[in-house]
Amino acid sequence: MEKLDSNKLEARFKEFCKNLSKEDKVAIIHHSDADGICSAVITGKAIEKLTGNKPVVVRPYEYGNRSQVRKATELMKKEKVNKAIFVDIGIDGAPHGLEDFCPFEKCLVIDHHKMYKDLNDEKVVFLKSQFFTDMDSSNYVASKFAFDLFGKVTDMEEFDWLACVGILGDMSFKAWKDFVKKTIEKRNVSMTWLYRFLDLIASVEVVAKDRLPELYWELYDAKNPADVLESSFQKYLKIFKEEKDSLVEEFDKKSEKFPKIELCIYPFRAKHENIKSYVINEISEMKPNKTIILIQYLETGIVRFSARRQDGKVKVNDLLTEAVKGIPRGSAGGHAPAAAGSVPRQHLSKFKKNVVTILEKQYEK
Repeated sequence: MEKLDSNKLEARFKEFCKNLSKEDKVAIIHHSDADGICSAVITGKAIEKLTGNKPVVVRPYEYGNRSQVRKATELMKKEKVNKAIFVDIGIDGAPHGLEDFCPFEKCLVIDHHKMYKDLNDEKVVFLKSQFFTDMDSSNYVASKFAFDLFGKVTDMEEFDWLACVGILGDMSFKAWKDFVKKTIEKRNVSMTWLYRFLDLIASVEVVAKDRLPELYWELYDAKNPADVLESSFQKYLKIFKEEKDSLVEEFDKKSEKFPKIELCIYPFRAKHENIKSYVINEISEMKPNKTIILIQYLETGIVRFSARRQDGKVKVNDLLTEAVKGIPRGSAGGHAPAAAGSVPRQHLSKFKKNVVTILEKQYEK
């Protein structure tokens, strides 16, 4: 896909920021993972610096979650939101597009997922990290992208640690090693300190997802970031780690293996449905040269899946997108090394067959 003019896009971004005023009612819609929350906090802090006001609505969104769309739009209408900002959401490829959210005068999108459609128009400033870098866009995570963008219009240096947590959350440390090391040296903290924030966010997303908005404001309002680590949210850590570790341990025993195409498919059930990404991330780190697909059964009759491949041999976003073609209500998307999607349970066997067929053809080349 042709790279859009980054200078023109940056100029549009700066114009959006310049036109922000204290009369504006701003909403931020963000992905529910660590990168999404951190990029949303960074964005909210920038808005407050530029207007003097905090955002009036901040809500998490997961692809295809109708309930979250409904709650967000209800709040946006109630608060009379006139400007909306979407961070870490591939809204151009999501089942619910911008048109499904509350009407707004202006909109800003800051994202690093694969681009499916250019949404730039008079109302929308649509920024993908791939427009601004030659690195793999999956590594230019939304929190670092937002940190860099807003750093062009106001001082954002005090929020560098949030960008680092987002980087670790999206497994992009290698790409930003120098930035992360510089940050921890400047702040006289450690990698362990950063990972504690990551684990805390993960545990809330998995065990108590309804409290994500509370966690956002806890991070936002903290005078000392370390205070968040001692907050009431820490009680979810043990529950999260025990379930995650148990599921990781069962991988070798319960996964279906296809050695010739370096594929492992792991079907599982979990008490907390949002744990899938954290389980597969850990497995993928242990097996970077395998295509790993986790299949999670939900009570709704929908099957969710995640895929990972760390060595770049297989682009799992393309793999999943191709595998759901022709499957009713099938959806998929994400990054080259990490992607996800869903299909109705009655079409799971078709999905798995498609995955194997696609990889067999790729490995024959």
